[in-house]
Amino acid sequence: MKFAPVLFLVLFFCSSFGWTQDSLSGSQKKINYDTSSSLEPLEFEEQQISEYKNDKAFDYLNAAEKDTWWTRLKDWVNMRYHQILDWLFGDYEANSILAFFLNLLPYILIIAIIAFAVWLFIRLNPGNYLLADPEEAQVFLSEEEKIIKSENISDLIEQAIREGDYRLAVRYYYLQLLRQLNAQELIQYEFQKTDTEYLNELKKEDFRPELKKLMRIYDFIWYGSFPISENDFKKTQRFFQDFQTSLKTIQNE
Repeated sequence: MKFAPVLFLVLFFCSSFGWTQDSLSGSQKKINYDTSSSLEPLEFEEQQISEYKNDKAFDYLNAAEKDTWWTRLKDWVNMRYHQILDWLFGDYEANSILAFFLNLLPYILIIAIIAFAVWLFIRLNPGNYLLADPEEAQVFLSEEEKIIKSENISDLIEQAIREGDYRLAVRYYYLQLLRQLNAQELIQYEFQKTDTEYLNELKKEDFRPELKKLMRIYDFIWYGSFPISENDFKKTQRFFQDFQTSLKTIQNE
């Protein structure tokens, strides 16, 4: 009976090993597979593959949007917009109408900002003066234009002579001459025109040599900044007065 415990242990391990093998063999499943000999790998022609690649109907790649200032602006506004929504609502899910409005809100804000910028530009833009009619732009006249268009040049000549400023008096005589030529439609006065342009457009060609002479005298005295004596002024004054008398003769014809 001393060997009874040993015999019991041997029988126990043998029975356990046999049960394990039976359980493993019983758990195995049979794998079914097709043993048909007619199966062959599917092959495609290179031309057919190339046609599929070039067919836009099979192009499922999304074209990347170009990075421009407009896309960067939209991304920035969209990011700030969602940050504000997250801060206000957190994980709150809006209903369909509210969600549609919230999705539309960034574009409404962009349109409002652009409209405000356009309104501000139009309101502050000084370019409206450029579109004004020439008659409405006379507030920007130069000193010469103001004298020709609105001043009493005869009074200015007399004042310059009394003050002994003969050089300035010659200038007034020349401006008075341009006014008279323009009034009689012999020239069309414009501030930016040159002496040559006035001579070329003068409608009385026989007056051209005398007008050219007076222009040279004026340029020499006024732009040359040379002092002029009283005697020299009287000679110059006579030239201008004689020419003005000739113009009045034409006007009376």
